[in-house]
Amino acid sequence: MRHFLLIFVGLLLTQPVCAVSLRAALDQAWGTSPQAQTLEAKRAESDAQTVAANSLLPGAPAVILSHRGNQLTNNTGLNEWEAGIALPIWLPGQRDARQRQAHAGKDGLEASMRALRLKLAGELREAIWQVRQTQAQIQLDEARAQTAKKLAEDVARRVRAGELAKTDLNLAQNEWRTAQAAILLSRTQLFQAQQAYSTLTGMTALPDDISESALPKPLPDDHPLLEEARKAIETAQAQVRLAGESRRDNPELELGMRRERSSLNDPYADSVIIALRLPLSTDARNRPLISAAQTALANAQSEYNRTRLTLEFQIRQTEQSLQATDQLLELAQQQRAAAQENLGLIQTSFDLGETDLFTLLRARAAAFEAGQAYNQQETTQALSRARLNQAQGVLP
Repeated sequence: MRHFLLIFVGLLLTQPVCAVSLRAALDQAWGTSPQAQTLEAKRAESDAQTVAANSLLPGAPAVILSHRGNQLTNNTGLNEWEAGIALPIWLPGQRDARQRQAHAGKDGLEASMRALRLKLAGELREAIWQVRQTQAQIQLDEARAQTAKKLAEDVARRVRAGELAKTDLNLAQNEWRTAQAAILLSRTQLFQAQQAYSTLTGMTALPDDISESALPKPLPDDHPLLEEARKAIETAQAQVRLAGESRRDNPELELGMRRERSSLNDPYADSVIIALRLPLSTDARNRPLISAAQTALANAQSEYNRTRLTLEFQIRQTEQSLQATDQLLELAQQQRAAAQENLGLIQTSFDLGETDLFTLLRARAAAFEAGQAYNQQETTQALSRARLNQAQGVLP
């Protein structure tokens, strides 16, 4: 336990003193996210697809070399050499469809990056408020331990004076021990929460501007998750169009030169070769490709509808949760004030010897629970605002 506390204190001491913003913390989380790094790497792939779609040829050309002779048979002098190049040709409308597919894929990648950034923002918001909640709990536990220690010292003095029984001292000391154990437990939870935040962002300092304001509003059309689903539909539609424009393999235009002679006594003759290779269209080739593209489109449309319904539900849910937390915070504040007032009256009565220790401890427990409930509800209210912004697609 001593070793653990030293590590914990060291972690706190190594926190940077410079202030960071919520947006800067999100940038840090983006920089440490493996998924973000994968999407960043896909930019090169997207650029390569755009270059390929804008190319003059749909594929790589091929070099043709051939030789024909009868040296191994009757050896009459037949000798023929041929050299050329085969150039693939775009089908009508295929290049435009490929360009649209590349453009849709690039837009889809950007939408996926914005959606991932929003998801990271949600994880960041949850991690930050988990740390803040445990920090506030520690402050509450420390205040409880301090008052419990003072109470134990006062009870010990009154036991020595013969005013209270030894059993009262045991109760007071157990109260102090319980408060100390709560501090250790809260510090363990804080360490875990800080580790989760540090793993997410790569730093230990919390942002200074974590409190957010939120206003209820309908689902925006530019919500990152909705935009990602919409771009997925556009990408699938572009794939369907490309499959429709690519109903056969690309034709090939062959350009070459031939040098030949029929016998040993004949001179060599040169000629130019122009040939066209035109693959045929068959259902065995096209139907699987078109069906797969149409299936992907149907899945993208279904995912878009599901995403819209899910987001609308989340917005309504977070709005109701925020309204409830506002009311619960007001009630918790009233309960805390009443419990503190009651504790003050019972403490005075105990000091005058009119109330027993058990009644005081029960009042102290009630006041602590009321304070804890207010602390948790205050954090829940702030987190509810952050969750509403998250559901509405608001980025820090």
